[in-house]
Amino acid sequence: MSGAPDIAILLDHFGSGGVERVACLLASGLAERGLAVEIVVLADEGPARALLSDKVAVRVLGGAGGRRGRRMRAAVPGIAEYLRERQPRLFHAPGNHTIRPAGAAVARAGYRGAFVAKVTNPLLDERLPPWERAWRRWSFGRALGRATQVLVLSERGVDEVAAVRGALRARCRAMHNPYVSDAMLARAAERRPVSPPVILSVGRLREQKNQALLLRAAARLKDRDWRVRLCGSGPDEAALRALAAELGIAERVEFAGFIADPVPEYIGATVLAQSSRWEGLPATVLEAIACGCPVVATASSPALVDLLREVGAREAVPRDDEAGFAAALAEALDGRLPEVAPKAAWPYGIEASLDEHAAVFRALLA
Repeated sequence: MSGAPDIAILLDHFGSGGVERVACLLASGLAERGLAVEIVVLADEGPARALLSDKVAVRVLGGAGGRRGRRMRAAVPGIAEYLRERQPRLFHAPGNHTIRPAGAAVARAGYRGAFVAKVTNPLLDERLPPWERAWRRWSFGRALGRATQVLVLSERGVDEVAAVRGALRARCRAMHNPYVSDAMLARAAERRPVSPPVILSVGRLREQKNQALLLRAAARLKDRDWRVRLCGSGPDEAALRALAAELGIAERVEFAGFIADPVPEYIGATVLAQSSRWEGLPATVLEAIACGCPVVATASSPALVDLLREVGAREAVPRDDEAGFAAALAEALDGRLPEVAPKAAWPYGIEASLDEHAAVFRALLA
């Protein structure tokens, strides 16, 4: 891309997480709709890159190793230099971990284009210590205060952003991420749960996803016929393998690694077990619903709790409630979960979401 891009989207790398997948789908969809899109990334690696259209340019900034937060903070000067050099008309931070470094770079560069931040996870978890809540309120408030528009995943998200800084309410817009494809909905008719029953988990193996809760809950059901299939990779894999062995269920837990196309997993599973400590609106839950797979989930976000009630799924289990999660899994194994029609996921379709994002971004570019 020789000229200035219409839209630049900031990522750390092309990982397997929801933010990266959605950002790549969004970039490709916007490019297909005639906008000049560039992904600005610290490291050109990871499976989500395969989702990018060849119409999307990629600018690699490079950077230090270490934990993601440290990498992103260290990259602020490079991001600011990119903004000064390339002058994108709109700069997009697509997830929580990109908001503060993007806001700092916008200020450092004196950037005058539209800055659009998307809040994808809770900003002020009530379980955080007071000092950390105060720090997050101040730092996110400062970064979001520099945004032209703040996108959130549900109306509940508007209230959460307003709790950080009340004046931001007027800049918020609730809109769905691109989650559900027509192909997912079409394949729901193929659903054939396998035997023995599969308790499926799809997501990174890390503290946020809390697969340890799933393993402990499953271990309470040792007298039942089941196997757990963990689709994902991440830093907690060794600890989860050790926990499975400690619980005496190692031979019933399969570590499948990252799965590029999870649809066959949903089609064959008895239940999707979503055990997270915190989330925004997890794509895996909507994908499972679209494929006709029942869901058991923790109350990891207000948006998810609302979604489960809206579609008539089983009510969310309190976070970290091992006994409650085990009871919900038992309901799934017994076939006692409420039936949710795949069409309940239609409002979260990819094409509708991409059209809405394109309309919002074009209005800001006008």
